[in-house]
Amino acid sequence: MYISQGIIPMEKREDALHLAISTILECDVLLSWNFKHLANINKQVLINSINEKEGYLKRLNLLSPLEVVYDEE
Repeated sequence: MYISQGIIPMEKREDALHLAISTILECDVLLSWNFKHLANINKQVLINSINEKEGYLKRLNLLSPLEVVYDEE
């Protein structure tokens, strides 16, 4: 659906696969350095919209590693 809806380009099938796996496994976050197709708030909105239409209600957050806070004690 990500490819057929034009959110992820056909030549980036591996990005669509990462999204699908993360969605099906109900991950909280998908971390990526790929700011164009994955770690992108605009894509996140579109991807979660498709996921919801397909019955996957858990929101998937698309973040870069720079957005993750590590709390070392």
